[in-house]
Amino acid sequence: MPTKDSQEVLDLFERIAALRSQAIPFHGTIVRSAGTRYANEAEFLSGKGAAACGGRWNRQGIRAIYASLDIITATYEAYQNLLEFGFSLSAIRPRVTAGASAKLQLVLDLTSPPVRRKIGFTRKELMEENWAGIQADGEEAWTQAIGRGSLNAGFEALLVPSARKAGGKNIVVFPDNFLAGSKLTPLASDELPPHPSHWPT
Repeated sequence: MPTKDSQEVLDLFERIAALRSQAIPFHGTIVRSAGTRYANEAEFLSGKGAAACGGRWNRQGIRAIYASLDIITATYEAYQNLLEFGFSLSAIRPRVTAGASAKLQLVLDLTSPPVRRKIGFTRKELMEENWAGIQADGEEAWTQAIGRGSLNAGFEALLVPSARKAGGKNIVVFPDNFLAGSKLTPLASDELPPHPSHWPT
């Protein structure tokens, strides 16, 4: 990843910071699907998986929790490779889908066209960017830069359109930015699988 931000990225960060006064709260239930490695009470809402691998809205090293606002969108997001590339059903791996109660105070709503215009991107540009390919080349995608700029500006989360389900919405939460009183609470946490360290050998 670049060690010094370009002027274009710095300008983007300024535009994002200027939107802090337009932040919205989010109180509700979110749905998250995770592979079994992170589907335990300690790590289900840790953001460690995204930090390790990177994602559309976070570059590697930044903790982010990806979730959806409805179960159908969460399912499309979880099985995006199967749906997009037509992989055989034999490629399916175990996952755990569960809900969480979210109470957040400073959320940047990128599903809002006026907000997107202010940061200088269209929905099409955000959804069609090949962030994974850009990351594989050692660069930071624009969507990842938006996530980093939002983190730097103090936003607790991004509300974003789903790239997999038309009309679907996702939320990307930055747990390191939680304000006092903000929290994510897993639903039925006692029913989540045990940590891998407790799996039978």
